[in-house]
Amino acid sequence: MRVVGDAVRQAARRHGVRGHVAEEIAYDALAAAGVFNEPPQPEPDTCTAQYLPHDPDAYEPDMLGVWQQCEDDPGHDGRHDAGEASWPEGAPGSIPPGAPS
Repeated sequence: MRVVGDAVRQAARRHGVRGHVAEEIAYDALAAAGVFNEPPQPEPDTCTAQYLPHDPDAYEPDMLGVWQQCEDDPGHDGRHDAGEASWPEGAPGSIPPGAPS
């Protein structure tokens, strides 16, 4: 994934696109192409938000490409937390709570 991230950042600079926008487009395209696994059905007793860690600078190799589900109570405020991964609402690679999977 580091190669993809580096290529996205280089293309974003060349085309004058903000990096996070280009990164979101790239990861959405990779997900649509089936490069990433489909998210599992969320556990219903916790917040149903899910996140797919994809940044090798932020996560250990065993976390990359493995879906994480928020462990907080449904309807909580603030960041989502899955123990080793946390993310803000709307982060690239995330599924908001209540979204169909």
